[in-house]
Amino acid sequence: MASCTDIRRPRPADRWLEALPLGNGRIGAMVWGDPTAPRFSLNESTLWSGSPTTTERWHTSAEDAEAARRRAWDLFRRGEVRAAQEALEELGAAWSQAYQPVGELVVRLDGPEASAPADYERVLDLARAEHRVHASGEEHVTLVGLADEVLVHAMPCPTGTAVALALTSPLVEERRIADEHGLAVVLRAPSDGVPTRHADLAELAWDEEGASRAVVVVRTRREGGRLLVTCAIGTTWQGLGQQPDRDLEELLAATTAQAEQALERGEDELRRRHRETPLPGIDEVALELDGSESAQLLATMVAYGRHLLASSSRAGLPPANLQGIWNDKVLAPWNSNYTVNINLEMNHWAAGVAHVPGAAEALEGYTAMLRRAGQETARRLYGARGWTVHHNSDPWGYTDPVSGDPKWATWPMGGLWLERELDSIASFSGEDPAAIAERRFPALREAAAFALDLLHEAEDGTLVTFPSTSPENEWLTAGGEAVALTAGGGMDRWLLHDVLGSLLASAELLGRSEDEVVREAAAALPRIPGPRLGADGRVLEWHLDGVGEVEPTHRHVSHLGFEYPGATPQPPEVSAAVVASMEARGDEATGWSLAWKTALWARLRRADKVQDLLELFLRPAELPDGSERSGLYPNLFSAHPPFQIDGNIGIVAAIAECLVQSHRGEIELLPAAAPILASGSMRGLRARPGVAVDMTWQDGAVTGLSLRAVGPGALGLHRVRHGELRATVELRDEAPVTVTLQPSV
Repeated sequence: MASCTDIRRPRPADRWLEALPLGNGRIGAMVWGDPTAPRFSLNESTLWSGSPTTTERWHTSAEDAEAARRRAWDLFRRGEVRAAQEALEELGAAWSQAYQPVGELVVRLDGPEASAPADYERVLDLARAEHRVHASGEEHVTLVGLADEVLVHAMPCPTGTAVALALTSPLVEERRIADEHGLAVVLRAPSDGVPTRHADLAELAWDEEGASRAVVVVRTRREGGRLLVTCAIGTTWQGLGQQPDRDLEELLAATTAQAEQALERGEDELRRRHRETPLPGIDEVALELDGSESAQLLATMVAYGRHLLASSSRAGLPPANLQGIWNDKVLAPWNSNYTVNINLEMNHWAAGVAHVPGAAEALEGYTAMLRRAGQETARRLYGARGWTVHHNSDPWGYTDPVSGDPKWATWPMGGLWLERELDSIASFSGEDPAAIAERRFPALREAAAFALDLLHEAEDGTLVTFPSTSPENEWLTAGGEAVALTAGGGMDRWLLHDVLGSLLASAELLGRSEDEVVREAAAALPRIPGPRLGADGRVLEWHLDGVGEVEPTHRHVSHLGFEYPGATPQPPEVSAAVVASMEARGDEATGWSLAWKTALWARLRRADKVQDLLELFLRPAELPDGSERSGLYPNLFSAHPPFQIDGNIGIVAAIAECLVQSHRGEIELLPAAAPILASGSMRGLRARPGVAVDMTWQDGAVTGLSLRAVGPGALGLHRVRHGELRATVELRDEAPVTVTLQPSV
């Protein structure tokens, strides 16, 4: 049986979507695997167009924003929804920036033209984060390690062979130094990047002032018939939300030293250091599945998703973006930035349950930056306390609505969703509840303050958010107009209940229930409706029942988020409405939407539907006629289409939900074990409040189980359930405890 932590290919890549990804959370490389001319598509997580000040001149003023909001609310209450929506378009005036590629590095050995050997194989070893090519009985090795912060490539190099380095980039080349030591290149990123969604307006500006620089230094040396290549990449990045103005000469010197110091260590030492410094948490979770090739592929996708997240979301740096850290275009789809209405959160759903701690820290650091930047946006655009971020953002701290269609631009709830996600990650940490509350309370208070200032009283006396939309979806007015604007949309209501509820719980634990914002939240929460059910038995998405839908099978299922990723158990009639809503949406969807739907069906314990969705997720994305659909590209990247990494990472959280659920106050095993998941073993998946679960199972029945507390907050009694089998387990320390399940009495 092939290892589920290896991705094997019988020939080199012919294109980017066949190359295989390595990364250390900062440097990313797509490895093409040609033994005759190794090629690497390079990225660096901090290399973006623009800066924090690029689009400031376009921001809507407080006076114009207040006038637009008042006009929109009056028009909306009169039933003139289209006019109200048009008024709110004035809030968005600019755009977030674009994640950039570094370029292509090719290593050529000058000699007789060589052809690919017949015994070729390339392997991405997910357990070791190494790419290896086996050809003609020799090994080529590539790694991007944490220990030395460089890309390393080692390969056979016969005596007398000349080595040539080629580095090309779509960025502006400002300087090149090529000599007997190797190559150093200084590149300039665009000073502004208008997103591709603006069609004919999409463009790049290349002004020298305010633009980021990247330095690439490549060094080579021979070691006993082998060639060792080290590639260091640095940028003028100074931190999240900071101007990218690091001194260029200092950066060039530091990057050169990095490449040369790594080179001096030699191949064996570099590989040893790499293996002794793995990506955080990467070796603590594993899944193996028995049975079909599809089962093996699914197990590989879980290992792959964790590899991609750990490799592209690192503490202190920008978290995984729309493509992780792997992008080959200066104007990538959706600028390869952060779509906060789903992508950024889904990218980190697995950070807690599947234990990717570096990613959790990266999201916390990024959200902290957005809190600072979003305070000014909240005050200027909404006259509100707290902070906000809308549907697009970047590492410079863009938090305004973007210029464009309100169905995606007019969505001020990003801060609440990010805080809810950080709460979720903390719930798997094993941290003491009081410590979590102390740490999270200030952030929850600020997010709640903004939400409270966004509330309006509706005619029925309830409190509703305005402006409000259900991300990227539209409904039809009685006159047949397609609109997105609503009041108190379904997504807003579940986010309000989650965040305000979390604030109140933290305040009670800390003795801060008399805090001004806490008291406001306590008064407002009972007046905010929970899930509303329509006459047709579905969950209401907008403020009206029975409205027509522009796209009944829309990819977003935001209004169902209270079921998943929300963690509040729902009454049977609400879950039944979620089922009806899911059935109406249908199965076909984009790659990331398939992952979300899989998680929802798992939460509903519907193994049959999990199976249906996984079959769609695992299918080839590319069809013989050249068209594309959701599924997997040749290198197993998930297709929206095009490639979006949230599908790859989101499916990890979805599979975890099939195997272990813990939101109902007990640890439930195999709640949605679809046929593809019928037999296997897992190690290290986490249950709330921080219990590592090791389990084996056969034909849907648990055959072995142990639990381990990962921190003091998980000590104590835990109820465990698998079907009609039960156990109560006491975890007294952090040692594993073997569990025997018994029939319930």
